[in-house]
Order: sequence, then C-alpha cells, then structure tokens
Amino acid sequence: MPHSTSFDFVILGAGLAGLSLADSLAERGQSVCVVEAYEIGAGASGTPLGMVNPATGRRATKTWRAEQCYRAISENLQKVAPYSDATFFRQNGVLRPALTEKIARKMSSQLEKTTWPPDWIHWLTEEEIKAKHPGITCVNGGLWLPIGITVDVTRYLQALASYLSETSTIIEDADIELEQTGRNWRLYTEHYTINATNLIFATGYSMVNHPWWNFLPLHPIKGQLAVFEPDEPLSFDHSISSLGYIATLSNNRFAQGSTYEHDFDDLETDDYGEEYLRNKLKRTLPELESRAKLVDQWAGVRISTPNRKPVLGKHPDRDNLYTYTGLGSKGLMYGKFLANHYTDYLLNNKPLFEEVNIQRFEES
Repeated sequence: MPHSTSFDFVILGAGLAGLSLADSLAERGQSVCVVEAYEIGAGASGTPLGMVNPATGRRATKTWRAEQCYRAISENLQKVAPYSDATFFRQNGVLRPALTEKIARKMSSQLEKTTWPPDWIHWLTEEEIKAKHPGITCVNGGLWLPIGITVDVTRYLQALASYLSETSTIIEDADIELEQTGRNWRLYTEHYTINATNLIFATGYSMVNHPWWNFLPLHPIKGQLAVFEPDEPLSFDHSISSLGYIATLSNNRFAQGSTYEHDFDDLETDDYGEEYLRNKLKRTLPELESRAKLVDQWAGVRISTPNRKPVLGKHPDRDNLYTYTGLGSKGLMYGKFLANHYTDYLLNNKPLFEEVNIQRFEES
C-alpha cells in the first residue's frame, strides 16, 4: 500500500463484525481498509471453535431472523473456503439433550409453537439421543439440528481476510491516531497516512470505555473456553449444545465453552475457568470428562446489550462515524447477514432494523 492513500470506508477491528462488513462493502464496489491493533481475530471473535446454531438458550429458542442469518454465513463459509489450507468448518449437526425434566418440557413446548424450515430440527426421545450418543446425560429427550455447523473461527477469519486482501487493504499490528478533517477522517500509523470518507468502529471490548461511545449500554462478558484431548479418539463427530457447548471438528480434540463472567479483573485464563468448564463437561459427558486432558485454554470478552442484539448505525454527533458492535455469542449467526443489511443502510440509506439500530440508545 502507498504511504498515503484514501478509502471510502476504514473499519477499525478485524473480527467477525469488521471483516464481515468489509466483505459486504467490497462486494458493492467500495474501497475498504481494515485496521487491526493486533492480529486477525485477536479479540472475542478469535475463539478456537464456535457453532452456527439457530436454536439457543435453555428453551432452544429460534434465533432472530434465523433463516436469513443461516443462509448468509453458510454462503460465506463456502465462498472463502478455498483461501485456507485447512478445513475450518463442517455441517456436522448439533445435538441438544435435555438435562432435566423441566428443560425437556420447555424445549418441547418451544418446538411446538415455533415454525421451523423443513428438516432443520427434530425432537428425539431419550432413548434415541442415547443411541445416537452413548454415555450422554439426557432426561426425557431433546433436539437434533442436522443443519448445525461447527467452525474454527480463527481460521475462518484468516481465510476471509485472505479473500478480502484481493480487493481491500488490511493492516495488522497498527497503533493509530485519529483526526477528523471536516467531514472526513485521517488515520496515522507508523508507516501510513490513511484518509477515509467514513470511519466505522468494530473494535468490540475497547469501545466500552471509549469517550465517543460511552452513551451506549455495552456490557462486557468474559468467556473462557477449554480445549481437550481424549485419551482415545472420539466416537462422535457432531457438536453438542447443553451446558454451554461442546464443539469438535476432529476425533482427537474438542472444545468446551463457555464461562459467563460478568465481573472480572483481567483477561487471562485461570484455574477457575478450567474447573468451571470441566464441571459443565462432566454434567453432560461424565465418562469423557474423566479421560480428557486440557491442551489449551482461551479467554475473550464479548459485548452484550440490553436486548442482546448488536448495535449498528451512525454516531449522533460526529459526521461519518459509525459502529458495528455487540454481536455477543451469536457473531457467526448475525455477522454476515447484518453486514449485508448495514451496507444497504450505508450506501442507500435503507432503514436499519429497529432491534439493532443505534438510535434505540440515543437520548430523545
């Protein structure tokens, strides 16, 4: 890249929000530069393994705009797959066993009153779930979602960045200074001066204490994830949503997530995290927990909002300043679909969905 150049959009942050939006804008012919303070997927987006699971929460509630979100992420995974030298996703399904009678009733009731696309979700009896996964804890049945996708999120983001590098500029490990020049923006890094018509913050946790965004009710939640290796190959290839999730892309390694730490003093992994996650694993798969060796541990901070929906839109007081944040635990589900929706707003001024519009937090 030349030492000084100009772009239609500069996006701060190379996580699920920032790269998804860069992708959508580039698809519409915009010149885009993504600036990342660390490396691709360095924040909460860089979880080792995640799931595209449209049935979430204790009741297995259908996620917001599930069909559109699922289609968008499925297409994007396929699109960027050739840009990775390793397989980073698989539609291996998600098993959702009920661990108590109460949970079974709630899941069954929710299923009955929800309209799902054909073949997305099936109720299985306790016997059917235990036949599908011997040794699993299950009371009165549960759900099987054959459309569930397990994703190595870090590899996905790296592949997406490689794909984007053909049309856009990505700068990593960058300390920046910002300056607003009239209605436009100028960014200074060690090596470059970057001019931008529009500036978009997609920096996640760092926005919590940023003076420009302190009117947003962003709530940070620390999550730890543990990666285990069993003493012999796994006998299953699907992922599981139970107490947290158990995700796998191979027969010799799996991830157990996640802690939900609303009060935390640092961003490090710790013994508490491993113990908490082992207890979750033991509750669902007691035999597997007893023979699982911890090989890696990861921590990141997700951003939540009062309605648990992301935040999209323009800063109320600054020209050409925008944000895309608050994807929370549904970054894979929401990221690309909302990036496409946001692009329609940014380029054509199409209204944003009320549920995600930043205006819901602005003072009247």
